[in-house]
Amino acid sequence: MSVFDSIKNFVLGEDEDYQPIYEEETAQTVDVAEERRNREVKIAATATVQIVLARPADFSEVKSIGDDLNNQKTVLLNLEQVKSEDAKRIMDFISGVAYANNATIKMTAQKTFVIMPKNVGFSGVDLMSELENNGYTF
Repeated sequence: MSVFDSIKNFVLGEDEDYQPIYEEETAQTVDVAEERRNREVKIAATATVQIVLARPADFSEVKSIGDDLNNQKTVLLNLEQVKSEDAKRIMDFISGVAYANNATIKMTAQKTFVIMPKNVGFSGVDLMSELENNGYTF
């Protein structure tokens, strides 16, 4: 006998003909809940990866690149046309946006980078160390 039943019997008096209806409903509810839990769900998901090629001419174009990163797009950033000083400022800004989004930055060639959201992987040779071994400096 539950605490609720004890209180009810004390206030209303004991009724021997009383049969709680909710016990049967509870058993059915548990069966339905168990059935839902054991149901197998198949999800067919197709993910599309959007890649944006960015070739900024100067620092003023960096905001749109940051917006693409915030929208979980992969950015291929080519800094060949940018002065060395602006390239450094651009990479500082992009590094901050990438950090805020848990994105990763990989150098693929001299002055070319791939910035990928956390759900995109990249495999291959670590080109940055290969370029440094060949005498390129950054």
